[in-house]
Amino acid sequence: MSVSGIAGWLDRERNLRQFSLTVEQLASSLVTRGREGGPPWQEQHVALVQRDSASHGQPAIATNALGDVLAAAVCDGDVVPPSDLDPRESSGPDATITGGNRGARIVLRAYLRWGRSAPEHLDGVFAFCVFDVRGEELLLGRDRLGVKPLSYVLTSSGAVFASDVATITSHPLVRAELDGTGLAAVLTQLRSPGHGVLRGLREVRPGHTVCLSPNACTEEPYWRLEAHPHELDLDSTIKHVRELLEDAVARSAPGKQAAVLLSGGLDSSILTGLVAFGVHGPPRTFTVLFDGAAAPVPDRPYAEEVVRMWACDHWNVVIRPEELSDPVTSAEVLAAKDVPTPFGDKNITPYLFSRQVAGHTPVALSGEGADALFAGPGGSVDGNRVLTSFPWIMRSRRMGMRHGIGTGLFDRALLEAVDVDGHVDRMFREALDEVPHPAGGDRLERLARQVDYLTVTRLLEQTVLHMERLSTAAGLEVRFPFTDHRLLSMLYNVPPSMKSFDGREKSLLRALGRDVVPPSVLTRAKVPFPINYDPGYRAGLRSRLRDFLDDSTAPARPLVDLQAIRRMTEEPSLIDRGGWFGRADAEMVLQLNDWMRRLNIQTRL
Repeated sequence: MSVSGIAGWLDRERNLRQFSLTVEQLASSLVTRGREGGPPWQEQHVALVQRDSASHGQPAIATNALGDVLAAAVCDGDVVPPSDLDPRESSGPDATITGGNRGARIVLRAYLRWGRSAPEHLDGVFAFCVFDVRGEELLLGRDRLGVKPLSYVLTSSGAVFASDVATITSHPLVRAELDGTGLAAVLTQLRSPGHGVLRGLREVRPGHTVCLSPNACTEEPYWRLEAHPHELDLDSTIKHVRELLEDAVARSAPGKQAAVLLSGGLDSSILTGLVAFGVHGPPRTFTVLFDGAAAPVPDRPYAEEVVRMWACDHWNVVIRPEELSDPVTSAEVLAAKDVPTPFGDKNITPYLFSRQVAGHTPVALSGEGADALFAGPGGSVDGNRVLTSFPWIMRSRRMGMRHGIGTGLFDRALLEAVDVDGHVDRMFREALDEVPHPAGGDRLERLARQVDYLTVTRLLEQTVLHMERLSTAAGLEVRFPFTDHRLLSMLYNVPPSMKSFDGREKSLLRALGRDVVPPSVLTRAKVPFPINYDPGYRAGLRSRLRDFLDDSTAPARPLVDLQAIRRMTEEPSLIDRGGWFGRADAEMVLQLNDWMRRLNIQTRL
């Protein structure tokens, strides 16, 4: 088991055996997804790159009895094969498979049996590429919820793909350009499925494959959420959800002793209890703490109760305030995220936390994703609610942030010119058009499905995907049992009256977990992830803003309101606006600027 990343280059006009330097540069730029890498696999028109420690960075290769290469594969993620596909088999009736990590070998064996439909037979979280030498087809695939990243750019003679956007933009055939649509997508953290934020950048959609044959580029879904009538009563629903979650936990937990990222909140506490209750016994648990008074952690007492209940092998991970202000750490975090966000220390803390946890275990389980499935805060609905935009956008507008969190220091005329509001509206209408509904159903059930669908398909970017990228860059493989597609498919069809049957959010989760956590955890109120209140951190942001004002070459300079930034450097109270909203404004400007410089992004607004 290891963190990993993949990349590759398809070019039907060039002999890629003659461009080893460019291929090696692709491999070296993929370091955020894996520290080790072996030699790329290169044929005349394709090169595949694998970064990980488990396989020494080698692709998996399938050959026939004569030694001819049939296909090659690279894979990022944890792949679970069907029962009739033994991952230990290196030989079959038609091919022998050598090299590669476990995931790549499973994907390649599945491809040789089922072709393009191979992902339908696989479980887990994964991103892969298979190159079929026989038909000169390149197949890209991504897991059902898109936990593992995979982007690509089409060129005039092929494509460049990678787990990491910066890797793609490092290729000489790719130009990193940001247009108005891309800027609106960055600022709102909303983009159309299948599209990246940079001009021409595409993403393999969750639950989809993309096939590049000699004559076409085709995209096909192999899984999607479907709407069905829910026929179980409440007790049977609770029992079935518990069984599905137990199965997801068992398949996610590796080895003899699992590790869990335990915050003390409901989700991670129930996850810890289910691990301890199952075959693995008490897990090793990790809780983040802050040195000094930089940030209170109200979850800590609840985490300690869970640890005592199950006699967990517990570790407190302490983060010092000065670590959060380290500019080198900030640069590493931005590289890990691959896109700017307004969530400065909310990104840095999980990265530092994961880096320390990785020193104790290669794999840990996380409770992220439970809010999206079990109708947590912001997800519950009532009959009087009117959905006019994404729920989280509606909340930010009610708090006075018309264009979203982190946009307060950008030029108002620019925001109007790129039509940020129109972008949000288009993304909202596009998402609503995708929502599957069964025949019949009342208004409340229809609204609940809309909220659930929007959350799962548009907000996981800020939760599950956020944590996956940060932990991977820190050297820790994090798995998310709550994102199991079987569990999601069932819960999507549970009516809202059951999801909040006792008048509280996450009623089903509380009911199924009542025997595995202390009573105090079941009745406690949810609190957000702790943020840093150290004065030095805020002072550091203002200092960086002053440096930005003094830098006439700053790439984000034409996009911002320089007077508003200057006021924030002169009036310390502005950075505390709304608790941390002022900081979010500063973070967004600084991260956008560093991101544009790192990727050498040109604007075409």
